[in-house]
Amino acid sequence: MKWFFAAVVTLNLLVAGLIALQKAPQDDFGAREVSPQLISRLPDHGYPARVAASAPSVEQGLTEASVPLALAPLPVPAPAKPVSSAPLAVAPRAELPVAKVEVVKQCYRWGELNDSQLARARGGIATLRLPAAQVSDSVREDKQAGGKAWVYYPPLATQSETQTLIAELKAKGLDSYIVRNEGPFRGYLSLGLFAKEEGAKALVKRLKDLGFDKAQIDARGASSKKTTVSLRALTPEQVDKLKAVQQRLLPGIVVQPFNCN
Repeated sequence: MKWFFAAVVTLNLLVAGLIALQKAPQDDFGAREVSPQLISRLPDHGYPARVAASAPSVEQGLTEASVPLALAPLPVPAPAKPVSSAPLAVAPRAELPVAKVEVVKQCYRWGELNDSQLARARGGIATLRLPAAQVSDSVREDKQAGGKAWVYYPPLATQSETQTLIAELKAKGLDSYIVRNEGPFRGYLSLGLFAKEEGAKALVKRLKDLGFDKAQIDARGASSKKTTVSLRALTPEQVDKLKAVQQRLLPGIVVQPFNCN
């Protein structure tokens, strides 16, 4: 019995060994790279079912490799907006306050000048090109001492009153006559012309003592005009030019500053 059981087991092992030797060897194609040379040597029946299920088709791989990949569509840029030709509005710049430098104006006088000196001074002042409103003259009559003195009496309201006055003066021992020449003294009563002013003053005093208090004295000596030129609102540059003109034309008569107010 035991020998029979041992024979059966031995027979089964032999059958199993034969079956194992008849099966084709299987390679693990999943662990290595497939190349076209190996594919050409495969048996006619192709991959085993286990390998065929996991390995991709070579033809499919070659076909996918030969077809170019589909590129994703690039985004189309939006059309650019036309640039407006109108000028851009520029915000005005805030102007910084500029400090104003106030120029101090000055006033000067030049004089006193006689007629010939005045003519020369006016020629020099013209070079400054000042407006007429900035230049003015003041004239003073200068009567020379030692001239004659005339004593006169102003005319009265009517001719009859004047004749009455003449009679009264004659009664006091004073001679008089009516000025009949054309001029500002026409109609006045002339009471005397004296070589010295002291004699004229003595007569006026006598007339007032007698009640003729309107008697007056007019110096009849030679007179001359003295002119002073005033220049206002001059800039420092104009003052320098004025002084240069004065030194060149009339060095003996200097220009003097005065208060413009």
